[in-house]
Amino acid sequence: MSRYKFSSAQRYAIFLAHGMKCYMCGVPLDLTSMAVDHVLPEHLLATPSLFDAAKSALGLPSSFEINSFENWMPACGSCNRKKSALQFEPSLLIQAELQHLAEKADRARRLCDEVVGTRRVSIALSALERAQQSGRSFDDSIRERLLVLLRFASERGLVPRGQPVRLTKSFRLVATTIEDATRWGATHWSMPPREPGEPALVVLFRAERGECVECGLIQLIFQPINQEGGGDPICDSCLSNLDWMAPVVLGDLPTHVTEACDVGDSAGAESSGM
Repeated sequence: MSRYKFSSAQRYAIFLAHGMKCYMCGVPLDLTSMAVDHVLPEHLLATPSLFDAAKSALGLPSSFEINSFENWMPACGSCNRKKSALQFEPSLLIQAELQHLAEKADRARRLCDEVVGTRRVSIALSALERAQQSGRSFDDSIRERLLVLLRFASERGLVPRGQPVRLTKSFRLVATTIEDATRWGATHWSMPPREPGEPALVVLFRAERGECVECGLIQLIFQPINQEGGGDPICDSCLSNLDWMAPVVLGDLPTHVTEACDVGDSAGAESSGM
């Protein structure tokens, strides 16, 4: 177990910069259970002569630091434990890993700085950490806060199309394409009112002729939908009276987020936010 105390921003930056998978076996990781592996082990700090010898053997500069983005990689618990049990010896494989890390270190460092500087992302990571430590399930307010983590990654091109961001072993967020939403029958999208600082919430609709649940008139109504169904149909005027944004044609939908609470399959998910 690492003696270094990683910040939530450092962990999220490492998680994203290295593709959200274990660097040793390639298995997809979730953020909360991810281990951060030191390529050069921390125990070298206790013996400066061994640390200096390792740096020399691997062609590292004297300024190389054990606890830095140049030496941190995401790993699954199993691989991390197996590596910890091995006797460290400088090798070409370790040298190659460190060269790979050097190429991504600056990006990881910039991501960390952006996380720290983006209040909503920092709040979301803190909410995730508190919920995990308390052992309680995610309520709606926590889930909405967590949406910003996917948006942060998606805006920076760090999440391949259709790939989920796994936050825990049983909770993930997936960016949904317009093609996916069309397949569910969606034609429009809208957003409900929200308090300042709250993340945007996108709701998908199917436009059709029917009875509005609010005014009772037969007219063009918008049926809320998701992968599993939907709620009550409502007309444009009644949506406006409830301070919702006017429905927008699906082709203008930038990014939709779905949350899935079972990482073992790709089915049960619900419409969540943008």
